[in-house]
Amino acid sequence: MKFTEREMTVAVEAVARQAFEALPGFMRRKVGAASWEELPKMSRYNLLSAASTLLLPSLTALPERPTVGATPAFTDEEYDAAAESVLRDRVERSEPGAWEKISPRKRRKQVEAAVLALRAGVEAMPHRQDPDALIVPDHL
Repeated sequence: MKFTEREMTVAVEAVARQAFEALPGFMRRKVGAASWEELPKMSRYNLLSAASTLLLPSLTALPERPTVGATPAFTDEEYDAAAESVLRDRVERSEPGAWEKISPRKRRKQVEAAVLALRAGVEAMPHRQDPDALIVPDHL
Protein backbone atom coordinates (compact mmCIF):
# COMPACT_ATOMS: atom_id res chain seq x y z
CA MET A 1 0.00 0.00 0.00
CA LYS A 2 1.13 3.54 -0.58
CA PHE A 3 1.40 5.55 2.60
CA THR A 4 2.41 9.18 2.93
CA GLU A 5 5.74 10.07 4.46
CA ARG A 6 3.97 11.48 7.51
CA GLU A 7 1.95 8.29 8.03
CA MET A 8 5.06 6.13 7.87
CA THR A 9 6.98 8.46 10.19
CA VAL A 10 4.22 8.32 12.79
CA ALA A 11 4.03 4.53 12.49
CA VAL A 12 7.79 4.04 12.92
CA GLU A 13 7.92 6.37 15.91
CA ALA A 14 4.96 4.63 17.56
CA VAL A 15 6.61 1.22 17.20
CA ALA A 16 9.95 2.54 18.47
CA ARG A 17 8.22 4.11 21.49
CA GLN A 18 6.47 0.82 22.25
CA ALA A 19 9.77 -1.03 21.97
CA PHE A 20 11.33 1.41 24.44
CA GLU A 21 8.39 1.10 26.83
CA ALA A 22 8.71 -2.71 26.66
CA LEU A 23 12.31 -2.57 27.87
CA PRO A 24 12.77 -3.66 31.47
CA GLY A 25 13.48 -0.89 33.98
CA PHE A 26 17.13 -1.82 34.42
CA MET A 27 17.69 -1.52 30.65
CA ARG A 28 16.13 1.94 30.61
CA ARG A 29 18.30 3.01 33.53
CA LYS A 30 21.35 1.66 31.69
CA VAL A 31 20.47 3.88 28.73
CA GLY A 32 19.93 6.74 31.15
CA ALA A 33 16.29 7.54 30.45
CA ALA A 34 13.01 6.78 32.16
CA SER A 35 10.84 8.08 29.30
CA TRP A 36 11.06 8.46 25.53
CA GLU A 37 11.57 12.22 25.84
CA GLU A 38 14.60 11.74 28.12
CA LEU A 39 16.21 9.21 25.78
CA PRO A 40 19.55 10.36 24.30
CA LYS A 41 19.37 11.14 20.59
CA MET A 42 21.63 8.27 19.55
CA SER A 43 19.63 5.72 21.51
CA ARG A 44 16.43 7.12 20.04
CA TYR A 45 17.93 6.87 16.57
CA ASN A 46 18.89 3.23 17.15
CA LEU A 47 15.32 2.34 18.14
CA LEU A 48 13.84 4.27 15.21
CA SER A 49 16.26 2.60 12.80
CA ALA A 50 15.43 -0.89 14.08
CA ALA A 51 11.70 -0.20 13.88
CA SER A 52 11.92 1.19 10.37
CA THR A 53 13.95 -1.76 9.10
CA LEU A 54 11.05 -4.08 9.86
CA LEU A 55 8.10 -1.76 9.51
CA LEU A 56 8.63 0.12 6.24
CA PRO A 57 8.90 -2.92 3.96
CA SER A 58 5.93 -4.51 5.76
CA LEU A 59 3.80 -1.41 5.28
CA THR A 60 4.48 -1.35 1.55
CA ALA A 61 3.68 -5.09 1.33
CA LEU A 62 0.12 -4.49 2.55
CA PRO A 63 -2.61 -4.46 -0.14
CA GLU A 64 -3.96 -1.14 -1.40
CA ARG A 65 -6.96 0.24 0.51
CA PRO A 66 -8.89 3.38 -0.39
CA THR A 67 -9.45 4.94 3.02
CA VAL A 68 -10.46 8.50 3.71
CA GLY A 69 -11.26 9.80 7.16
CA ALA A 70 -10.15 6.58 8.85
CA THR A 71 -7.17 4.36 9.49
CA PRO A 72 -6.77 1.62 6.86
CA ALA A 73 -8.22 -1.72 7.98
CA PHE A 74 -6.62 -5.04 7.06
CA THR A 75 -7.51 -8.64 7.81
CA ASP A 76 -5.36 -10.93 9.94
CA GLU A 77 -4.39 -12.87 6.81
CA GLU A 78 -3.20 -9.68 5.08
CA TYR A 79 -1.06 -8.72 8.07
CA ASP A 80 0.37 -12.25 8.24
CA ALA A 81 1.14 -12.36 4.52
CA ALA A 82 2.87 -8.97 4.54
CA ALA A 83 4.97 -9.75 7.61
CA GLU A 84 5.94 -13.21 6.42
CA SER A 85 6.93 -12.04 2.93
CA VAL A 86 9.21 -9.33 4.37
CA LEU A 87 10.81 -11.68 6.89
CA ARG A 88 11.28 -14.37 4.24
CA ASP A 89 12.93 -11.89 1.86
CA ARG A 90 15.25 -10.63 4.59
CA VAL A 91 16.37 -14.12 5.65
CA GLU A 92 16.76 -15.45 2.12
CA ARG A 93 18.67 -12.40 0.88
CA SER A 94 21.96 -13.80 2.13
CA GLU A 95 21.19 -17.52 1.84
CA PRO A 96 18.45 -18.82 -0.47
CA GLY A 97 16.27 -21.43 1.23
CA ALA A 98 17.24 -20.29 4.73
CA TRP A 99 13.63 -19.47 5.65
CA GLU A 100 12.61 -23.12 5.22
CA LYS A 101 15.50 -24.24 7.44
CA ILE A 102 14.10 -22.28 10.39
CA SER A 103 11.77 -24.38 12.53
CA PRO A 104 8.06 -23.73 11.93
CA ARG A 105 7.61 -22.64 15.55
CA LYS A 106 10.39 -20.02 15.29
CA ARG A 107 9.00 -18.77 11.98
CA ARG A 108 5.52 -18.46 13.50
CA LYS A 109 6.85 -16.53 16.50
CA GLN A 110 8.82 -14.15 14.28
CA VAL A 111 5.79 -13.52 12.08
CA GLU A 112 3.58 -12.94 15.14
CA ALA A 113 6.02 -10.37 16.52
CA ALA A 114 6.24 -8.62 13.15
CA VAL A 115 2.44 -8.56 12.87
CA LEU A 116 2.14 -6.97 16.32
CA ALA A 117 4.56 -4.23 15.29
CA LEU A 118 2.79 -3.77 11.96
CA ARG A 119 -0.63 -3.48 13.62
CA ALA A 120 0.71 -0.98 16.15
CA GLY A 121 2.18 1.11 13.35
CA VAL A 122 -0.99 1.13 11.27
CA GLU A 123 -3.18 1.92 14.28
CA ALA A 124 -0.95 4.87 15.23
CA MET A 125 -1.24 6.50 11.82
CA PRO A 126 -3.22 9.72 11.53
CA HIS A 127 -6.55 9.58 9.72
CA ARG A 128 -6.36 10.27 6.02
CA GLN A 129 -7.96 13.47 4.82
CA ASP A 130 -10.18 13.71 1.75
CA PRO A 131 -8.20 15.70 -0.85
CA ASP A 132 -11.44 16.81 -2.51
CA ALA A 133 -12.65 18.33 0.76
CA LEU A 134 -9.55 20.51 1.11
CA ILE A 135 -10.46 24.17 1.37
CA VAL A 136 -7.77 26.62 0.34
CA PRO A 137 -8.17 30.04 1.96
CA ASP A 138 -8.41 33.07 -0.32
CA HIS A 139 -5.94 35.02 1.81
CA LEU A 140 -3.09 34.12 4.09
